[in-house]
Amino acid sequence: MRPALRYAVSVFVGLIVTGVVAEFAGTDHLLTISLLPLYVAISSIMLAHRQVIVSLSRDASPARKRGAIVGGVGAFTGGFLLRVSIPAGVAGFGLMLLGMASVIADFDEL
Repeated sequence: MRPALRYAVSVFVGLIVTGVVAEFAGTDHLLTISLLPLYVAISSIMLAHRQVIVSLSRDASPARKRGAIVGGVGAFTGGFLLRVSIPAGVAGFGLMLLGMASVIADFDEL
């Protein structure tokens, strides 16, 4: 995918996520605004390394066990963050995705 198209799609994804959260959240405006660069970065990294992300979901390796553990902890923590506020929950989920995407990008570079 061309970099300009990837960045345009990433900005669009960031705007959509931020807009939806802003619609449902009445407070935490600074946290809501911080979702834009977070989700732009996540979607850009995931689009750049989409072949690796798709191939990881097909592997029957120990990575599935680690993925299940990370998913369970993320869901548990995200549930509690959503009880605090919607932007906090979405930010927590985004930070989990950013961590996963950055590790995938690091291993793809090797």
